[in-house]
Amino acid sequence: MRIRRGVAACAALVAAGLPAAGCGSGTEDERGGTAGEASESGRGRPGAEAKPATSAPRVPGVDASADPNRLFTETQLAKALLDGDELPGGGREVWSARGTFNQVARVPDGGGLWADCPAAVTGDIAELWAFRAPSVVRHLIPDDRKAAAGGGGIRPEVLLSMTRERADRYLDLRRALYKSCPRTAVDAEAGPPHTYRYTAEDVELGDDAFVETSQSKDADAEQENVADKGPSYQVYVRLGGVIVTSGDWKDRDAALAAAAKAAEKVRTQLYAKP
Repeated sequence: MRIRRGVAACAALVAAGLPAAGCGSGTEDERGGTAGEASESGRGRPGAEAKPATSAPRVPGVDASADPNRLFTETQLAKALLDGDELPGGGREVWSARGTFNQVARVPDGGGLWADCPAAVTGDIAELWAFRAPSVVRHLIPDDRKAAAGGGGIRPEVLLSMTRERADRYLDLRRALYKSCPRTAVDAEAGPPHTYRYTAEDVELGDDAFVETSQSKDADAEQENVADKGPSYQVYVRLGGVIVTSGDWKDRDAALAAAAKAAEKVRTQLYAKP
C-alpha cells in the first residue's frame, strides 16, 4: 500500500478510520433501510485471528430487541459521544465534527492507503470506500495524571449509523482486508516511508467487536524497520446498526475500557437500555 508523495491518505485520518473513518461528509446509508434480519454475529469471521474471543469489559448487545433498519441522525449520535469526564481516567475535548465519514465517493488515485494490496481485494477496498453513513467524531485527550495508561496522545471516538445489515457488512470487510493485506508500505511527503502491519482480534463486546492492532515502523530504501513505533490499538464495536470506534491507544486494556464505556453510552442513550 503505497501512497503517492503529496497525496493525503484519507483512510488514515480517523480511523476511523479508521482507517475506519474516511474524510468526508455523507449522511445516508448507501443502501438505506434494507428489510430483513441482520446476519449472524461476526465473531470468528474471515480476517479475525483464529483463536478464542478475548474478554473485555462486558456491554450487552441490542440485536435481539432493536429495529435492524433504524438509523440515527448526527444530532442523535453526537449526544451519545463520550464527554471528557466520561473517558476512563478523565480527559478533555480538543476537536469534534460531524459528517467526516467517507466524504469522497471513490478510492483515491493510486489506491490510497491500500495501494499495495493484492489485486484480489480491490473490490473489497472499493466497497469500503462506497459506504455512507451519518457520522460524528470527537477527539479527547486523557488527563495528564492518567496518560501513562493509554499513551498520552489524542483519542478519537467515531460513531456511525447504518442498518444492522450494512454495519455487519462493514465490519466483515475490514476483517477481510486485514486478513488479505496485513502489511502495507506508505511513502511520506518527506522522510522515509512507513510500514504498517494490521491484525484483527475478536472480543466479546456489544453485538460484535474486534481489536485492530497496527504496528508502524519507519524504513528507508536500504534498511527496513529502522525505528519500531510500537503497536497501536483501535476497537470497533457494533451495537445494532451503530458502529463505535475508539482508537489510537498504546495500551490494549485502556483501549478496551474506553470502547466499553463508549458502547455503554450508545446503548443507554440511543437504545434506551440500562
